[in-house]
Amino acid sequence: MDKVTQYRQELKGRILKASIKEIKQKGIKKVKMDDIANLLAISKRTLYEIYPDKESLLFEGIKVQNNESSDEIRAFAMDPSHNVIDIFMEFYHLEMKNLSNVNPIFFIDLHKYPTIITYLQKHREERQSKSDQFFQQGVEEGYFRDDVDFNLITRIGGSTMEFFMQNKMYKEYSLEQLFRSSIIFFLRGICTTKGIEKLDKKLQ
Repeated sequence: MDKVTQYRQELKGRILKASIKEIKQKGIKKVKMDDIANLLAISKRTLYEIYPDKESLLFEGIKVQNNESSDEIRAFAMDPSHNVIDIFMEFYHLEMKNLSNVNPIFFIDLHKYPTIITYLQKHREERQSKSDQFFQQGVEEGYFRDDVDFNLITRIGGSTMEFFMQNKMYKEYSLEQLFRSSIIFFLRGICTTKGIEKLDKKLQ
């Protein structure tokens, strides 16, 4: 790889990291391409050569972050010493970290980009197919109940977060509070006594 190509690749990574952080903190609408160029001290021409518009930048940034999160969870889950409660709590802490600096306006603005919303829906569907195996593993390990429709629980959980956003509950509670309350509520509900004991220790 020549120096010019390497520089471009490094610059592309810096643009994604800085711009997505800025956009999530302030909302998509409030952050202009000019703001991103100024933030990184690069020319607008250079920025537009790499990303022709804000939507393409946003789309790639979201995909990169999703892939990184998935890779992190997958690597953690592959360790045979980790049970389903360990894995779920790793996912929980990762999501809490991701939500810690996100302005709720970001999610509202996101619905103005149908291509990205379609991608996110597909991503959730793919994650759902993998979660079925995860829940079955939890049943086999004795941490999850065997009389629960996990697909239904997952759908209810997703609808709960949508309810929070539609009713603007983020004005009264932080996104982390809303996420924690809903996740812990549903997780405890599907756990056996053994699972609850393990979960409570993890939450202390």
